[in-house]
Amino acid sequence: MHAHNATFPEAADSDYLSAEDAARMLRIKPQTLYTYVSRGLIRSVAQLDRKQRLYYREDIEKVRARSVARHGQGAMAESAMRWGGQPVINTSITEITPEGPFYRGRSALELARSGNSLEAVAELLWTGVLHHEPMRWDQEPLPPEFVSLMNTVALHGPRQPIARIYALATSMLGIAETAGSEIRRGTTISGARQLMLALTGCVGYLAPEPAFSAPQLSTSIAESISTVFGLESETAAGSAINQALVLCADHELSSSTFAARVAASTGAELRACVLAAIAAHSGATLGGACDLAEDLLRGANTRDDVTRRLEAAEQAGARVPGFNLPVYPKGDPRARHLLRLAESVAPQSPRALLIGAFIDQAERRLQLRPSIEVGLVALTAALNMPERSASALWTLGRTVGWIAHVLEQRLAGFVLRPRAKYVGAG
Repeated sequence: MHAHNATFPEAADSDYLSAEDAARMLRIKPQTLYTYVSRGLIRSVAQLDRKQRLYYREDIEKVRARSVARHGQGAMAESAMRWGGQPVINTSITEITPEGPFYRGRSALELARSGNSLEAVAELLWTGVLHHEPMRWDQEPLPPEFVSLMNTVALHGPRQPIARIYALATSMLGIAETAGSEIRRGTTISGARQLMLALTGCVGYLAPEPAFSAPQLSTSIAESISTVFGLESETAAGSAINQALVLCADHELSSSTFAARVAASTGAELRACVLAAIAAHSGATLGGACDLAEDLLRGANTRDDVTRRLEAAEQAGARVPGFNLPVYPKGDPRARHLLRLAESVAPQSPRALLIGAFIDQAERRLQLRPSIEVGLVALTAALNMPERSASALWTLGRTVGWIAHVLEQRLAGFVLRPRAKYVGAG
């Protein structure tokens, strides 16, 4: 279908609603709807060659839930559990602001730009102390036969998604806890470092010759990843990878982080908590969105291909993956930074240029603002890293935040166990 005919469907299963349908659902006048949009409560998207805009169904349902919540405590609790609901947990780890996340009061973007390593940011999130000198973790020895077992299982059959490989490594480390829990032994921080280094080694399964690639002594996580993909001689590449990992480290109470905290509140062991988070993060609306964004652009070799793929996404009536994160109505600052990094490290990369063209068209014609997923896809393409590297970096970096939230939830000393309101079997 040509561009001038491309529109978003408004069917019951569409992610978008017309102004008329939105106003009807909320039982408000159109003028009130436009007020909600101007206040940032409801996002809208343009249609190609049409004046009418469409409105995000999830935002409309969220506003409706808030309205219902005013009529009862149970409804208010249900509203709080939705995206954008009222805060339900106190935290001192991360605050989300229009300028991006702040880690214990420090801008994540500034931490990344200033060259702080992921290891230093991890210690900040875990302990509250930021080490300004270059930081490398001592090697925490992996269990005997860990590497051989990983290669045996991970390389058996077709190539596994990176999230499953991370989950496999996390499970194997948990199984190796034969001398009692890290909680009782007081080895949580050393166990956390060991887990991070083990997951770093799993990035090797994305290489042309996949295998576990154990980080070398006195080598940072970002340097280890650079080495896996043959980028160790490119200082800018290592810096870009480190900055991406730092920006991924935490984002307040995401679904995956909440899963980790629920597990931690029950007294679960560290690896079990991270395993719960990895499972939640692998979903298509969270970490899986990196893969969906890559899939959307796979095979696009020209700008015309990019345009056709954008139109196809529009016509499907589903949200274009990697755009318009609700907490950043004016755009995700992390994504902007990653896109600038991609342009600086490889300004002539054909793949990165095509992704940039897609982002420009999506933003100019449809007001779709890039989120961190698209920023990671663009950066890994500019560095010529293999597909699925974006989601690998996101999950690896976010593990730092999951561990921080596990530690904080343990100190909170209560079990997270929301109640459900029974509404009948029908």
